[in-house]
Amino acid sequence: MSRELSESTPFADGTVQLSASPIFSSPNKMKLGVFSTNLAGTSSGISKLGGSITIANWDEQKQLAVMADRAGIEALVSASRWKGFDSESGFWDRSYETWTWAGAMAAITERIQVFTTCAVPLYHPVMVAKMGATLDHISGGRWGVNIVPGWFGAEFEQFGMEMGDRAARYRMSQEWFTLVNRLWTETEEIDFEGEFFTAKGAVSNPKPVQSPRPLVMNAGQSAEGLSFALNNADMIFVNTVNEKVLATNIATIRSEAEKLGKPVSIWSNLDIIVKRTEQEARDFAEAWMEAVDTQAVDKFVGLMAGGDAGTHKALMANPDIWKSIALAGGNKLVVGTPEMVVETFQELSDVGMDGTTMTFHEYPEGLELLISDVLPLMAEAGLRADKPLDS
Repeated sequence: MSRELSESTPFADGTVQLSASPIFSSPNKMKLGVFSTNLAGTSSGISKLGGSITIANWDEQKQLAVMADRAGIEALVSASRWKGFDSESGFWDRSYETWTWAGAMAAITERIQVFTTCAVPLYHPVMVAKMGATLDHISGGRWGVNIVPGWFGAEFEQFGMEMGDRAARYRMSQEWFTLVNRLWTETEEIDFEGEFFTAKGAVSNPKPVQSPRPLVMNAGQSAEGLSFALNNADMIFVNTVNEKVLATNIATIRSEAEKLGKPVSIWSNLDIIVKRTEQEARDFAEAWMEAVDTQAVDKFVGLMAGGDAGTHKALMANPDIWKSIALAGGNKLVVGTPEMVVETFQELSDVGMDGTTMTFHEYPEGLELLISDVLPLMAEAGLRADKPLDS
């Protein structure tokens, strides 16, 4: 699905329906996204082997974004990190800030949906409304926001903040989004007095290009998180750690969304080690673990164990969490040939998943092999129908 820009089709306030987002309108049965390329190490395991992104320069970011865009991949999603682990691999020590990153990505791409991941406590809603509308105009109505109530407390301490308990974080997030949404959709000045935010005579213009508002993503896993996602998000991420209940969880989300009268797109994240032979892929995974950054993995697992985020609780339910973090960042993992990767995508589709973001251990090689070898096989399987811009 292409929404190419031209001088004859200006994008003004409210001229693109949210339903026209590739997240909803793409003809692909299994939609795809590229996740966390704005982080050193991305989110694909923690090793000193090398090959993952280092955030050494802007060109690597630009190359991957344009590659994904031209291939017809639907989403480009950042991850919000402010602090790494100061370990030998440099995992997360360098990262690009997600709002400025999204502006650059929106300007150099044509049809992919570009997401800013926003840690709620760090940005006042009035500022967010203006920045989000600006990005929606830069992209021609292809911008979205991934709302994150909290993650690691140590990151918020850099800003002189405490993250607060989970219930308070979600009350804050609801209040935050209520004001942001009002600023995107209302024309009169707004006086707002809440538990967490205050605004007097607030207004934000221009309005977003998308109508009634830009696309919202959320990955809440707890009861509070899922309630927030169902009431506010268009795109909901689910955890795939417990595959036995995955289909049931997806069906429950769809049923609850239908009761609310809203469409919803359900996604997960998949970590991919793909080679042209299965042995090559397994050899790479073995070498990755032999060079694992033990210090960083220990810190990562320790921070999750001490937190109360629903995502962390879900990951910690995995009895082999240490290896899962080391090899795949805690994500669902596929190691093998292009055919095996397609089989995994088919399994996710069969249980009701609409799409998945992806992380790779090698860039640009992993994404290149996905485009050259995996996407054609997905088309043969009926999982992809859209064509690359070059075809």
